[in-house]
Amino acid sequence: MDKIESLQNLLDPKKIAVIGASNSKEKVGGIVFRRLLGSRRRLFPVNPKETVIEGHKVNSDISSLPDDIDLAIITISAKASIQSVESCIKKNIQNYIIVAGGFAEVGDVGIELENRLKELAAEHNINILGPNSLGIFLPDENIDTIFVEHGDKALDRNGRVACIVQSGSVGVEALGYAANTGFGMRAFVGLGNKCDLDEIDFLHYFARDEKTNCLGFYLENIERGRDFLQLAKAVSKEKPVVVLKAGRTKTAVSAVSSHTGKLAGSDNVINGAFRQFGIQRVFDDEEFCDATKVLSMLPGAPGNRVAVLTAAGGYGVMCTDFIEKEDKRAALTMAMLSENTKKNIKDATFSFTACENPVDITASADDMMFSLSLDALIEDSGVDIIICIAFFAPPGITENLIDIIAQKIKKSDKPVIVFTKYGPFTDNSIKNLYYAGVAAYPSVGRAVRAARFLVERTKIKKRLGLEI
Repeated sequence: MDKIESLQNLLDPKKIAVIGASNSKEKVGGIVFRRLLGSRRRLFPVNPKETVIEGHKVNSDISSLPDDIDLAIITISAKASIQSVESCIKKNIQNYIIVAGGFAEVGDVGIELENRLKELAAEHNINILGPNSLGIFLPDENIDTIFVEHGDKALDRNGRVACIVQSGSVGVEALGYAANTGFGMRAFVGLGNKCDLDEIDFLHYFARDEKTNCLGFYLENIERGRDFLQLAKAVSKEKPVVVLKAGRTKTAVSAVSSHTGKLAGSDNVINGAFRQFGIQRVFDDEEFCDATKVLSMLPGAPGNRVAVLTAAGGYGVMCTDFIEKEDKRAALTMAMLSENTKKNIKDATFSFTACENPVDITASADDMMFSLSLDALIEDSGVDIIICIAFFAPPGITENLIDIIAQKIKKSDKPVIVFTKYGPFTDNSIKNLYYAGVAAYPSVGRAVRAARFLVERTKIKKRLGLEI
């Protein structure tokens, strides 16, 4: 079994040992153990000071564990973690998640401990995630080792984005917030200090995973840079690869060193390399979530000509400004609508409808007018992408519009992105759109940026010689 195949038992374990499990709901071992109770996996708590935890008999030591444990989650201190791994190796355990900090990020003593973990991994062909890792979270499997609050109940159970993050807090906060408006995560992996398993291992794994169609990485350093780039180029032929690479300035590079105990590379070199190897770079956590969301929900755009449909003229003008603004990521242009399209829209709406692009059917429009106008834009061969500005405040617009747009998207070979606001109900409206299969955003700028991500994806595929 190669290393990538062996990760199956880390990400989909049948038997899990929790070293340091506790009856205390405040201790990390107690939190992790309770999070795993809903996983439908067999759990084996280990703690010499406990006898029973949540109805599970506690093993007094590691030697009393069965011989076929798939994953050991070690929730005790840094120094004790080393001893636990050594004991677990004698039980032939292949996979480890080490939660504790206090390794390379704290100086010489921690570096020595982390080097010992590296030696154990190499000598015994085991997989170690961490140390200083929040572990894994697979919503559809109910496998969750994250001991901090992370919006787990709000995430879609059928998501397709694999999120591999070096900083657990960046991942859980960004994804937890994104879940407020709908986000589909296949898996979360907290890399931590990367003493053994790193971004390349999980790039390999999720490239093969049928449930994953988009990979997102938050990284502060990339030690095997050339290998990562070459593999990402191969993977991006099939699945988008999005990277948020932190540590862009001199001061931030210094912060990376203190956070992870490792050095980060030149940002200019990294930026050029990402572009060359088909990686879509993002620059903050909001972009990370917006990009992976739209790329997992919609195919790349056939071109960059955008049509805007709105019942609020001012937002149509604002959207046009965003579309025509220069952007290094991908250029967009306003589509020139055919005379037939304009006639069909006017026939479906009002004599006073502004049928040039942006199309403003005014606040007097109703659901059917919006529906027929959207049909006309989808059928126009001069349109590649449609941005719908869908508001629910006008009296003729109802929440039925969500299903109307969703049905159009299923039949359209062109991506349709929605921008909507509905006062205090905005997040809920966007979440309802998401669950209907519609990529929606709460601002004009974010909706237009989502369109750029799709055009950028198409450019990458063309550059890699793929058919569009």
